[in-house]
Amino acid sequence: MNAPSLAFAEPRRIFVPVDFSAPSLTALRAAVTLAARFDAHLAVAHVMQIKRSDAAGRFEPVGLTPDLRRVGRERLQEFIEGEMPGDLQPTRLVVQGVPFDAIAKAARSWAADLIVIATHGHTGAKHVVLGSTTERVVRHAPCPVLVVRSRVKRGVATAFSPETVRSILVPVDFSAASIAAVDHALGLARRFDARLSLLHVIAPFHADMYLDTTESQRVARVAAREHLARMAGATQAIWPRTGRKLRAGHPVTTILTLAARTSADLIVMGTHGRTGLKRALVGSVAERVVRHAPCSVLTVRAEGTR
Repeated sequence: MNAPSLAFAEPRRIFVPVDFSAPSLTALRAAVTLAARFDAHLAVAHVMQIKRSDAAGRFEPVGLTPDLRRVGRERLQEFIEGEMPGDLQPTRLVVQGVPFDAIAKAARSWAADLIVIATHGHTGAKHVVLGSTTERVVRHAPCPVLVVRSRVKRGVATAFSPETVRSILVPVDFSAASIAAVDHALGLARRFDARLSLLHVIAPFHADMYLDTTESQRVARVAAREHLARMAGATQAIWPRTGRKLRAGHPVTTILTLAARTSADLIVMGTHGRTGLKRALVGSVAERVVRHAPCSVLTVRAEGTR
């Protein structure tokens, strides 16, 4: 297991997709704030899904004509009007395609090093039918993704900004992805002067006729405690305001419960970016945390896993 470091590099090219909704305005404002804080260049993108009906009543994609692109750019300009400080001149992009795919491709083409995106928080049947663009962007993005959500404290909703990030929760599983997440969290904690808390969750064992689950859980807890202590020690050497927590339970539920209980302002976690059958069988903890988190979430993928 590699130790945390100061490998975090401040973002220099921030990419924010918007769909002209209230949540995407929240993401735009967060991206503008971060661009000003890090002196970064900003790209604001809108994805157009233009379809027409053929003779058989089927819908097929239509290419972006110059007129359609102009309409998209004009609407984009209207949306960002008044949101940009005078010294910030963003790149405006209008692209076509399935939103999550178009966002990931455009961010990669523009060489973004951070995507800032909102989530509509669909659950239940609507989520199953429509899927979540944000979660799919997390899965396919070429760089870290900051999923922006207002933080509610004492009944008051507070928009994401560096000034409101005072507590950062970092779930770790000791993989390369979680090491990368700790690196990013360290950089942000130092930059925002925030508390840092490392969390490792021991998932419940399944009963097995060949496995003594009680003994296995004891061994797993001892090993996890040692790993977490080493990681926390290395992190504290860089940022003393670091704590550690070891919990047993379902990873997603435990992360969300602790984030709410400790009033975390930001969750930073690694994602393995699984797709296809492997993801269908295992699922994605990061994507489910993104869907239900009580605060903003930054997802980070280890180098070489994209």
